Amino acid sequence: MDHQTEWRLDAARALAEKLKGKAGIRAIIAGGSAARGYADVYSDLELIAYWDRVPGTEEKRVISGELGAVHRYPEIDHGHESALEIEGFPVDLWHKSITEEEDVLDRVMKDLSTDLVDNNVVDTVRTGIPLYGEELVQGWQKRTEPYPDELARRFLDEYLPHFHLRQVQFAAHRNNPAAFYNILSNIHSSLFIVLLALNGSYFPTYKWMFKRLHELPAKPENLEWRLREMYREAPTDAADRLREVLGETLELVEAQYPDLDIDFPDTAWTSHCRSGSLTVRLIRINRDKEMD
Repeated sequence: MDHQTEWRLDAARALAEKLKGKAGIRAIIAGGSAARGYADVYSDLELIAYWDRVPGTEEKRVISGELGAVHRYPEIDHGHESALEIEGFPVDLWHKSITEEEDVLDRVMKDLSTDLVDNNVVDTVRTGIPLYGEELVQGWQKRTEPYPDELARRFLDEYLPHFHLRQVQFAAHRNNPAAFYNILSNIHSSLFIVLLALNGSYFPTYKWMFKRLHELPAKPENLEWRLREMYREAPTDAADRLREVLGETLELVEAQYPDLDIDFPDTAWTSHCRSGSLTVRLIRINRDKEMD
């Protein structure tokens, strides 16, 4: 455990000791970057208290006062209530009901929701470090251990069609960096979701994309370096590199889900990669043809 993570977890334990005697609090976890082992010098501390009921605003205000906390954001900010500062350090203190959390787990684990907010909640529970009410939290974590195969398939169905290269190629050749990097970033985000699904990993937010990619076993070789290079090299070269990465990712999809039959909407200038029953169409630009 590195220093940035260790001292944040020590602070979380001290705060949990002050919170766990409150009537109605059934469990407390440290979540976020510290729990995932991703903390750096810029990280705050995420602490989640689970209640047997929804606590009121006044009750939460009293707790914040007892912790010696001040609010980091003004009242008009949606994060005002949870974003605190305690002894000069930023702490996000969330208050949730047990019913609320179990409803989210049901939506993902039973109903197979691909909502990213719900899936982030599941990842937070899965990686959270119990500080109080260990039995309750560990029961939730046990539920999240078998990543549903059908959930992975739903993510693939939803995000693989985003692997389109036509518009990114247009933006690269038209010397339109604003459009190019916007499209590139969107495709990177979809690639991340696809690789999470392939590896049975829940969504940690895009903020931790590279940290989580580093942990995934099934991915194109040298992926993190290749993605970063796309923001440093010429847009036309980056578009070519993107095509290679997406093609390798689709090979991984076909190897793991040979029965998956995905047909991408066709436009001009396509190149077909067919292996087994998976048909994928990576949109290419024929540089000999006039651009739209």
